[in-house]
Amino acid sequence: MAEPAEILKEIHRLMRHVSDLDAKIKGGPRALKAAQGALARHEEALKKSLEEIKQHKVKINDKEVSIKQMQGHIEKLEKAAVGNKKEYDAVKVEVGTVQKAIRGLEDEILELMSWIEEKQGKTPELEKSVQQAKNDLARVEKENQERQGAYIEEQTRARAELAEVEKTTPPTIQSFYQRIVASRGAAAFAGVQDRTCTACYTEITHQMRNELVQGQFVTCKNCDCMLYII
Repeated sequence: MAEPAEILKEIHRLMRHVSDLDAKIKGGPRALKAAQGALARHEEALKKSLEEIKQHKVKINDKEVSIKQMQGHIEKLEKAAVGNKKEYDAVKVEVGTVQKAIRGLEDEILELMSWIEEKQGKTPELEKSVQQAKNDLARVEKENQERQGAYIEEQTRARAELAEVEKTTPPTIQSFYQRIVASRGAAAFAGVQDRTCTACYTEITHQMRNELVQGQFVTCKNCDCMLYII
């Protein structure tokens, strides 16, 4: 029969193994959610960019329509009959005002076209990011499907093995064992390296180490962890 210290060492190993598997099992959905979130963000960025390009094209179209209307107004003014120099000068001033407005709209159109050209130049990069995010999501989904079942199966085996090993703890320590494990879980155990408790880094006595070497049940006097030799 294994000595108490060896039993505790094996229990600690199994508890950490179960905990590690639990982290992997929980990490699967988190990784999936993160990949889904990344895809949604990239898709939203692409959608927003394309929508902005569309809106700017609409603005260009509206300004072009306004220019055509202004040009039509100028044509009417130039064809209108004038009775005297005063009327002629007034028409000339109005034509100049409209032409200035047209030049302003043309400058705005050029700015919008430049903005669209720059934005469209970035579209392939945004589309590439979306595709990469889709590939990442597909990879995570595949890994989850392949690994999650194996992790759960391995954890079930480890829990069963842990339960069997726990049955071998000496009756004299079971009450203390159950109480401290219920409170602290895997943190209730600590390995001893040389003469140092690896949980609180307190040095144990030579006698305590000798007792551990002999396989006896020993707890750290500082942190109460159940000890075993590493």
